[in-house]
Amino acid sequence: MGKWALCLCALGQWLLSATAGEMNQDVSYQLAPGLAAPFGDNGVLQQKVKVPVWGSSLPGATVIVTFSGQTKSTHADEKGGWRIELDPMDAPRLKSVNDSPVGETMKIVCEFDGQRAVKELTNLLVGDVWICAGQSNMAGRVGNKRMLHWPTDTLDLASYPALRRLAQDGDPWTVCSPTTAPDFGKVAFFFARRLQQDALVPIGLIRKAVGGSSIESWLNKAPYEVGGNYTRLMQPIVGYGIKGAIWYQGESNAKDGRGYQPKLEALITGWREAWGMGDFPFYYVQLPGIGQSLMEDPAMGDGRAEIRQACVEALALPNTGLVVTIDVGATGEHPPNKVDTGDRLARAVLRNVYGFKAVGVSPLYKTHRVEGRVIRVSFSDAEGGLMLAQKQGPLDLQPPTPTPDATLGWLSMQDEDGTWHWASGAIDGAELIVSSDAVAKPQAVRYAYTIHPTGPLLYSKEGLPVGPFSTIGYGPYIGE
Repeated sequence: MGKWALCLCALGQWLLSATAGEMNQDVSYQLAPGLAAPFGDNGVLQQKVKVPVWGSSLPGATVIVTFSGQTKSTHADEKGGWRIELDPMDAPRLKSVNDSPVGETMKIVCEFDGQRAVKELTNLLVGDVWICAGQSNMAGRVGNKRMLHWPTDTLDLASYPALRRLAQDGDPWTVCSPTTAPDFGKVAFFFARRLQQDALVPIGLIRKAVGGSSIESWLNKAPYEVGGNYTRLMQPIVGYGIKGAIWYQGESNAKDGRGYQPKLEALITGWREAWGMGDFPFYYVQLPGIGQSLMEDPAMGDGRAEIRQACVEALALPNTGLVVTIDVGATGEHPPNKVDTGDRLARAVLRNVYGFKAVGVSPLYKTHRVEGRVIRVSFSDAEGGLMLAQKQGPLDLQPPTPTPDATLGWLSMQDEDGTWHWASGAIDGAELIVSSDAVAKPQAVRYAYTIHPTGPLLYSKEGLPVGPFSTIGYGPYIGE
């Protein structure tokens, strides 16, 4: 064999060897269990439902998942995808929010053609998982400013081993501690702190929030186009076992007014259809005050009045709820008081989802009746009675101060000719009696139906603000 032939032979053997090596590396790499975005060490798996676990491997590989005494197996499909459902599991009951339950390990084994690859996820808990989505007021972090926390030693006390969060930027699940708590979403943190305090169950928070985002960017349901934030942030977690979702958005859609209602309904029903878990709980924040309201027009209806009413109308969907934050607004877009917002979300969820009937929720307008020159207004969730009270500015993180001798403002009454006049209100137990010297034949009532009502407002005796309302619906009166 000549010199050139020997060289060519050697080159061929080297290429063959190199190709085989690359194939072996490729097989080894693909065989290793790849897991979907929500899965990682320190994670929380949803209790009392079938728990889906999914990922990738080689096409045709046998996949075995072992967790909490269960072993389930399947085969990867022609594209290497696989999915396994674990049987429902119960969460441990915590002794306190500082309890540290022992986490468990999930083992995923992939086998193919005599090869075997193993991956383990450690320190997993079974509990309740909540999606926390929206725009900047949901995205904002707890941070280190003690004056914005209640109590002020919130971070010092934030050793909550059974509270974990999954951020949206590829970060792993994080266990809550005084060191990590500042990076938790602020609304989500105060929501979870109160929820865990009463429910005594491990809590997982999956935060998906983008500052300045519109609701359209989160939609996945016709007739709307699939939004970019849904595709980028929600789609990778669709199907992960959850308890429910909380939503704080609308600032970017405030001008939609009534038009926000069908979009919010599409968001809720679209997500529910994607998850395939039925009508899971969906609770949202009714926008707080912003800027400054003027007393020039008793018809009100300005600013965020109509989008707040749209949120009330969306309550027609089952297993939904809103929290009123009309009293914790600020002149700017980001009110600093997220303590009350998170706490009120938790109270609504505790009452309606977890069955804590002693936990109050904000009263909402229910019905009214005309009695001569007055209108008597009734509310839901006001059985304990109503009161006048006041928050002392945007940094007042404590319960509102009762002001029994004050006058209720931002209350107006409509006469039969369609004109609106400022009115007076008298509390009668759980009802509000509205009258105006300028109105002989009252037709309707509006309360706090403006961009930023301030001063003493109407509260339940439990200290939760009554939701703003208009008994005649949206916008100014336009006649028959």
